[in-house]
Amino acid sequence: MDRCVYWLMLEMIFGFGGKRLWQIMGKTDDPEEVCRRILSWEADSLSDSEKEKARRANIGEAERLIGLAEKSGQQTVCIGDSDYPKRWQDLDDAPALAFYRGDMSIANDSTVIHTVGTREPSGYTVSLINVLCADLALRGFTVSCGLAEGSDTCAAETVLGREGRVLAVYPTSLDRDYPRNGSELKEKLMEKGLLISEYPPEYSGRMNFQRRNRLAVALASAVVITEASADSKGLDNAVRALETGRPVLAVPPHILYSKRYFGQRDLLREGCVPLFDGEDVVRVLTEKGTVPKGSHALPGHALKEREGQEKSGGKNTHAAVKKTPEKAAVHVSSMTVEMMDEHEKAVFTLLKERGEMTSDELIAVGGFDITELMPALVSLQLERVIEQTPEKRYRLI
Repeated sequence: MDRCVYWLMLEMIFGFGGKRLWQIMGKTDDPEEVCRRILSWEADSLSDSEKEKARRANIGEAERLIGLAEKSGQQTVCIGDSDYPKRWQDLDDAPALAFYRGDMSIANDSTVIHTVGTREPSGYTVSLINVLCADLALRGFTVSCGLAEGSDTCAAETVLGREGRVLAVYPTSLDRDYPRNGSELKEKLMEKGLLISEYPPEYSGRMNFQRRNRLAVALASAVVITEASADSKGLDNAVRALETGRPVLAVPPHILYSKRYFGQRDLLREGCVPLFDGEDVVRVLTEKGTVPKGSHALPGHALKEREGQEKSGGKNTHAAVKKTPEKAAVHVSSMTVEMMDEHEKAVFTLLKERGEMTSDELIAVGGFDITELMPALVSLQLERVIEQTPEKRYRLI
């Protein structure tokens, strides 16, 4: 019989997401042997309630649930298996088994950045998530999120739109309607990412978001806070990250005195790293030794140009490599003017008409607010429509 059946049987007796199972047995113990001892009353360390659950335990029910998971396309992985999430292995409340859809190698073979926001993000936060998560995806990071409505689904959709990888730990079983009306997003994520839960099909318990946070943070190399009020439940992710030595990066508040950003403000006051773009994530993880120096660079024309200059001994001067806006815009970027929002279109038009400009010049001539200009500049750079010169001027590629 599949080992997963015995592990599920034991969790049905000792509960999901707790330490009790590992107080009774070791993670390398044979679950079949432990089940045999418990069901034959050879284990004398059980509480009265655990003994009652053991009396009602039914190995057939555990088999049925495993079979139901398989029929719905879910796969199972047990602690001790080679593809079990390595970062869960040492948790004192590690899941004995997990149910998943998608590519389990993502949990072990990629650098995961866990993003946290709010169910009702501001327009600024949505714009920020669109730019930041695209940046992270293009750098090759896996983006993790709770998949709740709002910031989480925005992050997932952005990354999937960039052909990136998304990881989501579920607070309930994978067969539940979560997020609400999110079946289309779930299908996309299962094709190009990983959905994982410690709960079997038909699980009827309450959604345990704190437990979900603990498991998601354990899989991540860093946690990013995009928006949080002082009483935001999402800050639990930051607490768990700091407890386990994972860096926490927080986006500086959009408006200093708006209560909706007080959670970020407080984190920054306490010494968390301010986050402006994906380069900050790379820098922090490089300093910790989590990723090798020089990894996770943005792909793109500007990087190739710099590499070409280095190989040729710096002979390609700025004037020599400069292209006309019309010629470069046609063959470098797949983003058309029709695809741009109003601020991106305005920046594109100004650079096409006037040539290279600094951000100050763009603000003065275009009448932008800085919070309108910066997302547009970053988005156009990610789309390879524009690039920034060493002199901090922007130009069409």
